[in-house]
Amino acid sequence: MSLKNDVELANTRAKLTRLEARYEALRNDTTEDEHVRELTMQSLKKCVNQFREELARSHAGQPARRLRRTLNDVELANTRRKLSELERLYDAHEHETGGDEELREMSKKSLKRLINQMKEEIIWTEVHQPVRREATRS
Repeated sequence: MSLKNDVELANTRAKLTRLEARYEALRNDTTEDEHVRELTMQSLKKCVNQFREELARSHAGQPARRLRRTLNDVELANTRRKLSELERLYDAHEHETGGDEELREMSKKSLKRLINQMKEEIIWTEVHQPVRREATRS
């Protein structure tokens, strides 16, 4: 998300205010199912933080995304090793039975997110360093 003009900035501030009010209302509401309330509050908190971050970036005049840097050889090797370990953990969670199913699903989601981030880093580095890619093929 990137705020491009004053209208978007005003809309984001209004949304943030509404999200913060909803979060506070939920925090004080004990009539809702506790589990559903906690999950909703987590989701709202993520949105609140995202909007706050975007407003801070806009205020500071910074770009919405930082530029990526390519990994050096050691970082690339370490990232590949970590990716392999994360994929092994993900597979273990996939085949695990018993225990808390919800916790296992949350762990799988988190692992999958990390796996995808590492794959992106590897691909980004490979694409933006064609010399290294050609040298590893020979």
